[in-house]
Amino acid sequence: VAAVGIMTTDFAQDRTVWLQDNEQTTITGYFLQGENISANCDSDCMDLDLFLYNEMGAMVDSDDAVDAYPIVTAPYDGTFQIQVSMPSCTHMAGCGVAVSSEYGF
Repeated sequence: VAAVGIMTTDFAQDRTVWLQDNEQTTITGYFLQGENISANCDSDCMDLDLFLYNEMGAMVDSDDAVDAYPIVTAPYDGTFQIQVSMPSCTHMAGCGVAVSSEYGF
C-alpha cells in the first residue's frame, strides 16, 4: 500500500478513454476481492459494456446490459484486464468514457 501522497505502480489509476461507435479497448489493473469497477460515458453514449478477465484470459464477470453505467466486481485480489466496449455512441467524433473503481483505480 502506498504512503499518503506517494503514487506507486501497485494499484491502477482512474482512466479516461475515447471510443468510437462499436469500438473497444482493454485496461489492466490490480483490484481487491469484492472491489467494484465501474464506467460511465458522456451524453452521446447510449450503451457501454464492461468485461473482466483474469490473468489467464478467462472472463470472471461482465455487465452488458443496455445502459451507460456498467459495473463488474473482482472475485479475488489480483491483476485483471477490463475490456471496455462501446456498442452505441451517437456522436461522429466518439464518446468519452471514465473507468473507475472503489479503491482508487
